[in-house]
Order: sequence, then C-alpha cells, then structure tokens
Amino acid sequence: MNEPRTKTQKRFSRILINVLTALVGIATLAAGVGWMVYNYLVNLEIPYFAIPLVLTVPVIVAVAFRNCWD
Repeated sequence: MNEPRTKTQKRFSRILINVLTALVGIATLAAGVGWMVYNYLVNLEIPYFAIPLVLTVPVIVAVAFRNCWD
C-alpha cells in the first residue's frame, strides 16, 4: 500500500562544518580583541578580567555552533 515517507535530513559535509566552526571562532576572537583594543584606546586601560574571557569565549561559541549540526 502506501508506505510513509521518511524525511531525509540534509547533512553538511564534515569539511564544511569544520571550516564554518573555525570561522565562527576566529570571528568571535576578532570581535573580542577589537573590543579590548577599543576599550584600551577609549579608557586607556584594559580590564584584566577580560583577557581570559576573550581567549575562552571563542572556543565556547565555536563548540556551541558545531553542536547545532552534530
């Protein structure tokens, strides 16, 4: 009779996901470094708590981005 159709989920290639993950991480890192440079130029000081955040947040964002497709 009529068999139910199964939805096939479109999967991106591993290489594309890896490249997009790296680009998201680099973009987040660039935004954080840009914010620190701007903050230094405007306020003439760098908040020391921001240095570890700028280095770790891009990793968290890249992993969260990657988990959208895994």
